[in-house]
Amino acid sequence: MSALRVPLASLEPGDRLLDANTAHYVTRVRRMLPGTRFVAFDPQAREEADAELVELNLTSVVVRVGALRPATVLPAREVSLIQCVGKADKLDAVVRDATELDATAILPAISARSVATRASDTALVRLRRIALDAARQCGRGDVPRVDRPAPLADVLRAQAAELRLLLHPSAALRASSALEQLGAATSVALAIGPEGGFADDEVAAAMHAGFLPVRLGASVLRTETVAAAMLGALLLRPPTR
Repeated sequence: MSALRVPLASLEPGDRLLDANTAHYVTRVRRMLPGTRFVAFDPQAREEADAELVELNLTSVVVRVGALRPATVLPAREVSLIQCVGKADKLDAVVRDATELDATAILPAISARSVATRASDTALVRLRRIALDAARQCGRGDVPRVDRPAPLADVLRAQAAELRLLLHPSAALRASSALEQLGAATSVALAIGPEGGFADDEVAAAMHAGFLPVRLGASVLRTETVAAAMLGALLLRPPTR
C-alpha cells in the first residue's frame, strides 16, 4: 500500500498547526489518529518529508514534519496541454488525467467551436483543486500550472516549446511519426480542439505559430480521450540523454 500523502505549502521541519481545510481532510476524510504517519509534500517547492500526526483535539490538529528531501516523482519534461474548452465538466476530467500523466501546464483555450464559458474565479479554484488532489493521489511531487481560459490565438502565440503538435483528425502525419522527433527535447506543447474540432483558420494560425498538425489514427476520438492518449504516449518516450 502506498503512503498517505498530504499537501502542505511552505513545508518546513518541526511541529505545525494545520489550517482548517487540511485538518478536515486529515481527520474527517482520511480519519487519521495521533501516531499516524504520512508523507507531506510541497508542490510548489517540489519537496517532501515524512510526517506524523502528533496532536488532535476539538480546536487544533498538529503534525510533526521531518527532514525535507527533493520530491521523488516529477515529470521528465515540460509538457504544456492547450485544451480547448468543451461541454459540461469535460475540463475537470482533462485536468485530472493530465496531472496524473505528467502535464506541467494546462492551458484552457477558447476556440471558435468552444462551448461558451465564464472564466470565473470559482471555476479556476476548482480546477486547481482537482489538479492538487490528482497529484496527491498519484504520488506526484509537484502540481501543474492551470491557467484561466484565454483566446486560442493568444495561447498559441505564447508557446515556445521545442516540439509543438496540433491534433487534427485530417492531418497527413501520424502523431507516432512526429514523436520520433522527440529525442532529447525537454519541452512539448499539445493543442487539442473542442468537440467540433478546430476551424480552418485556427489550424492555419497554429501552423504559423510553429505547430505541426498530426493525427492519432483512423478513429475520431473524444477531446478528453485525445489528451490522455497523447500524454500517455509522451510518458513512454522519456527524453534521451
